[in-house]
Amino acid sequence: MSPKYAGRRVLALSARFLFSPLIDFVYPPFCLLCQGRLSEDETHVCRTCWNSLSEISPALIAAAGLDIKAPVYFQYSFALYEYSKAVQTLVHEMKYKGGSQLASLFGQSLAEAFGTQSAAQKIDALVPVPLHATRMRERGYNQASLIAQQVAEYLSLPVIPALKRIRYTKQQAKFNREKRLQNVMGAFRPDGNIDLKGKHIALVDDVLTTGSTLNECAGQLQHMGAKHITAITIVRI
Repeated sequence: MSPKYAGRRVLALSARFLFSPLIDFVYPPFCLLCQGRLSEDETHVCRTCWNSLSEISPALIAAAGLDIKAPVYFQYSFALYEYSKAVQTLVHEMKYKGGSQLASLFGQSLAEAFGTQSAAQKIDALVPVPLHATRMRERGYNQASLIAQQVAEYLSLPVIPALKRIRYTKQQAKFNREKRLQNVMGAFRPDGNIDLKGKHIALVDDVLTTGSTLNECAGQLQHMGAKHITAITIVRI
């Protein structure tokens, strides 16, 4: 090890030693769900609480069975967890309180679960639902992209940022079904001249509620030539 590198390492370790108590004070290392103290290899939620989240069954269903206003542009919906207060807490932390590490955790679990499905073997690429540039600056990351990256790595598939959000929309959680549909109508467009002809696409987001956002995105992917689209989310409400 060079003296220069060794010096930097000592400084980094010293800084970590000095500032860890402050970081722990500002962001106490306690589980969001049970309030128990987290171990060094845990973030936001303890392993016990994470493993206690109930998986949804059936995980894969035909989109035609969802209550989505026709036409429906994606064929299947795959979700990992049942909707619960615990999942709601973790998703809220992930989206609105800087919990980007939770997106990676969710992505890893989603990848393992989806990877067991025969449908996963037919997927050619993953497309994350995009954020508007303004919200991206506000949040600093797109949780759908982080989730998609984990799934793509597990399945050895590419992530294609095929869509862009051209209109800033209010948070869907604030609206009823009809307002959600109106809120996202015309909000997405292809991001460049991307050819998806004949491809099987996994469209990735965090939550499927009314399906308005995913369906709007799926419609654009279909216009870009996608043959088959499966919506993949953490939870389906």
